[in-house]
Amino acid sequence: MASGFLVISPGLRGTVMDGFALAAAELDKYSPYSYAGVAIALLGGLMLAFLKGSAAH
Repeated sequence: MASGFLVISPGLRGTVMDGFALAAAELDKYSPYSYAGVAIALLGGLMLAFLKGSAAH
């Protein structure tokens, strides 16, 4: 659904793409530590999601 909004709204698409470009530029300033931090955060999030998903209700 979000991709549909990005297709039909050039203003929103530009804002999102500018945000991604800004985030990539900020990550590039502090590389390689920023990339390691993002990887650790993503892995931690995945582990938490899988742990919560496998718990009995």
